[in-house]
Amino acid sequence: MTLKETRERLGKTQSEMADLLGISRNYLALIEVGKRPESPDLMSRALLIVNNSTKELSLEEWKARALAAESKLERLRRATAALLKEF
Repeated sequence: MTLKETRERLGKTQSEMADLLGISRNYLALIEVGKRPESPDLMSRALLIVNNSTKELSLEEWKARALAAESKLERLRRATAALLKEF
C-alpha cells in the first residue's frame, strides 16, 4: 500500500496526513506523484496510523504515537547494524 492509498483509506487530506507523519504537505505531494521516494520511516509511521485508525485520537496523540514508533524503528536499525557488523 502506498502513502497515497493509505491517506485515501483513512479519508485524510494531504495536509492532515502530512501533519500526522510530521512532514510538510508539499513533501507528501511530491511522494504521492513519485518525485520523492517513500522512505521506510514514513511507511512505518503510516502503518502505525492505519493500525490505530479505529480509535479517534487527537493530533497530539497521533504525533506521540508516531514518535514512539520512530524511536522503536531507530532501536531496530541500531540493533540490525550491530548484528551486521558481526558477520
